[in-house]
Amino acid sequence: MDEITNDWHSDFYAAIREIFKNEKDKIDIIQEQYLSKEPLRIDVIIVKKNDDYGINKQIARIFKKYNIIEYKSPEDYISIDDYFKGLGYAYIYKSTMNGYEKTNKKVNDIRIEEVTLSFVSNSYPRRLTKFLKEYDRNIEKAEDGIYYVKGEWISIQLVVLKELKNVKENYPVILLSDNVYFGEAFEELLKSINDVKDKDEKIRLLEAAFRVNIKKAVEVFKMYSDRVNEETQEYIIKTLKEANLKIYTEEELKEREEKGIEKGIEKGIGKTLIRLLTRKFGDISSDYKKKIENANERTLTEIVDHIFEINKIEDLDEYLK
Repeated sequence: MDEITNDWHSDFYAAIREIFKNEKDKIDIIQEQYLSKEPLRIDVIIVKKNDDYGINKQIARIFKKYNIIEYKSPEDYISIDDYFKGLGYAYIYKSTMNGYEKTNKKVNDIRIEEVTLSFVSNSYPRRLTKFLKEYDRNIEKAEDGIYYVKGEWISIQLVVLKELKNVKENYPVILLSDNVYFGEAFEELLKSINDVKDKDEKIRLLEAAFRVNIKKAVEVFKMYSDRVNEETQEYIIKTLKEANLKIYTEEELKEREEKGIEKGIEKGIGKTLIRLLTRKFGDISSDYKKKIENANERTLTEIVDHIFEINKIEDLDEYLK
């Protein structure tokens, strides 16, 4: 006799069909329904390596051991179904994933009290919060842009990007919204950029910021571009131009190029002048060096032309007014 294969799920399905056989014209009974066409994916999860570590960030005050974050793009919003999907992700994560740094899954490996859920969106989800209140879920404003949902089994927060005010801390996420402090956030980003090669995330944020608010981003970039090194400036201009997001007109680009040439000439004359003065007077103070470095081409040329008439270093004051 052939060995009988155990397929308890199919046996249960057969049992259910038998129970409801007289209702087959009124109901559909579906076996092994797939819940999604693609694998379920959480947008971001932050896991604390040390349970006792407190993250000193505004959006992380609610955080525990396992922190699930669901994000909505600037033109999207958190719907009622998104809320339940987020809850589903949290419970699936708790019930199916291994505990941190554990190779085998054990029952209750991840405790439910260790899990938090954050929904991040540009605008406040009014329809969702109205729905939640109808079902005895209280919405508590913790601080600007941060709302806690009370009444669920896990800790939940709503992060509203356009309401955040702590620019210094939150500028990376403010850049993904129409927050009134967008310009200040963009300025913070420009201050933080140094070497393009080592700043992939920041360059990505730059590109995202130009997509969110190109008018404001261009305005701030033109105003503060001197805080970004030349390599980064050229990279930004080239990248955005390729994406059909032009920062400068052709006339402005020509003007920038001419200014760059002028700056190079001034730098060269300044170095030569400092070398000549050092030979003539020995070491010169950093104050005079700085004045020479900041002088324009016309002033520097004038000093070079009269170098033999300068008898003491203080004579430079006549030119470097």
